[in-house]
Amino acid sequence: MAYYTSPQAYFDEAYRHSGKKKFLFEGDSWFSIPDLANIPIQIDSLLDPSILCLANPGDTLAEISSGLQYQILDNLIKSERYGQQWDAIFLSAGANDIIGPRIQQFLTMPAAVSNDPRAYLNMARLNAALDEIAVMLGKIITIRNNSEINQTTPILVYPYVYLTPRPVAHKIFVWKVSGPWIYPYMIRAGIDDFTMRQQIVRYLIDRYFGLLSKLQAVPGSHFYVIDTRSALPPVSEEQMNKSTLFWNDEIHPSSRGYREITEKYFIPVLKSLGLA
Repeated sequence: MAYYTSPQAYFDEAYRHSGKKKFLFEGDSWFSIPDLANIPIQIDSLLDPSILCLANPGDTLAEISSGLQYQILDNLIKSERYGQQWDAIFLSAGANDIIGPRIQQFLTMPAAVSNDPRAYLNMARLNAALDEIAVMLGKIITIRNNSEINQTTPILVYPYVYLTPRPVAHKIFVWKVSGPWIYPYMIRAGIDDFTMRQQIVRYLIDRYFGLLSKLQAVPGSHFYVIDTRSALPPVSEEQMNKSTLFWNDEIHPSSRGYREITEKYFIPVLKSLGLA
């Protein structure tokens, strides 16, 4: 096992794991939530690579693409002075920018009940937010493109999974730690139909997937989108108040769910790139 969250510790002990595939992770709670076997932990278990994980719960693309976090990422990618040549760079970001608490900026109640999720969204604000996300992702891609040693290193991203807004917070034992992140804002906006709440989130995730796909389509992008949208079964209305086999809380899969996503979606892509 060579799993590190500190760059200094990672490089101090580089001699212990120099022969392994070198994976750099940055992002949010799907890469870092501490009490669940998240995606990097699953990859560590399945492939035994050399991992440096910079992710933190709640991080947004706005935070990752600016300030100190951006500088650290830049240093680790651009040259061997502070970094190295990576075999792959993994990014888990974007959901907190549109599906987390920021979703309240997009929600609106139409004059009449509609079957179209777009009727419940301020499309001008949403489109502007997606444009911002594209710019922020572009900054991270530019770091890689301008690197002396990582110009062709693949960046792997994913659009999360179709989740269900519901009143289930993240807990450790019996103590609430965080959340729910979406459900309260939908209720406050007057969106009380279970199916419509699911459809709104599905629409947002599809829009994010479309954005990622455009970046992947750029010739020579070395940017790979792992389509995980349907990786897990959706939560039913009867299950909306509790954890399920594949979902720990409103937005986080269970350890079993993360295993499912990693084995069936991440690992095949890594194999296709010769990284597993």
